[in-house]
Amino acid sequence: MFKTGRNFIDGIPIEVERKSIRRINLRIGKDGVIHLSVPFRWATIAEGEAFLRSKWRWAVATRAKVLARPPSALRAPLTDDELAALAARLGEMHDLWCARLGEGGVTWRVRALKSLWGSCHIRRRHILYNADLARAPNELLEYVVVHELTHLKVPNHGPRFRALMDERLPGWQRLRRRLNKRDFGPPI
Repeated sequence: MFKTGRNFIDGIPIEVERKSIRRINLRIGKDGVIHLSVPFRWATIAEGEAFLRSKWRWAVATRAKVLARPPSALRAPLTDDELAALAARLGEMHDLWCARLGEGGVTWRVRALKSLWGSCHIRRRHILYNADLARAPNELLEYVVVHELTHLKVPNHGPRFRALMDERLPGWQRLRRRLNKRDFGPPI
C-alpha cells in the first residue's frame, strides 16, 4: 500500500504526492524516479497505485530509456556567447524567411522553453524560440523558423499546414525527426 512520499516497487523509487489536479499523473524524472501525482478531490492513493500498476510496463521501459541516455551537452547551461550567437543567427534567418514569405511585422524573442522548440502567437505576430536551439545546426534552426512562420497562415498542424511546409521547406519531416531526437551532431 502506497503512502505520500517515497515508495518502492521492485527497488524502483516512486514519489507519491497529492495535488490539486484533475487527473492522476505519471512521469519519469531525469534521475529515474517515477513521480505519481494523485488528485485531492476524487482519487485515493490506492487508486493512484492501481493506475501506476496498470502502466507499470510503460513506466519501467521509459525509466530504462531515461537512465540510458548519455548526459546531453544540450542540457549544459548555455553561455552568454552561445546565446548571443543564437540571437545573431536567428535574427538573420528570421528576417530572411519573413522576407521570402512576405510576412512583415513579426517580432521574436529567445527564451528557455521546457518542451517546445518555438511558439507562435498569431494575433500578436510574435514568436518565441527555445534557447536550446543555440547548439542546433542552421538547418534545424531554419526548420523551426519556417515552422513557426507557417503558423501565421495555418494555426494547427493539419493537412493544410503540412502541405504548406512541403512547399516552403521540402524534407522538413526529416529535420523535425532530427530535432526531436536532439540529433545535433557535434556542437557548433
